[in-house]
Amino acid sequence: MIEIRNLQFQPLTFNLAGDRTLHLGPRERTSIPQKDISPEIRLAEKRGLVGLSKPEEKKPSVSDETAETTEPKTTKRRK
Repeated sequence: MIEIRNLQFQPLTFNLAGDRTLHLGPRERTSIPQKDISPEIRLAEKRGLVGLSKPEEKKPSVSDETAETTEPKTTKRRK
């Protein structure tokens, strides 16, 4: 899967490889299969209209051991 993000403040429509189309609203992002990326989308990426990337994988959360050893930060109150 490839994540495609509209970098414009206007909606965009692309033809996917095949008979489908992709509608992206302003600043919207969605994931599509690698095989659906058309030359039109590649050209839009070169022109800076969209950004293509692999979706970020979830990183494991902080382990329980680390959470116990770190103390919460306190903030000073200002008058």
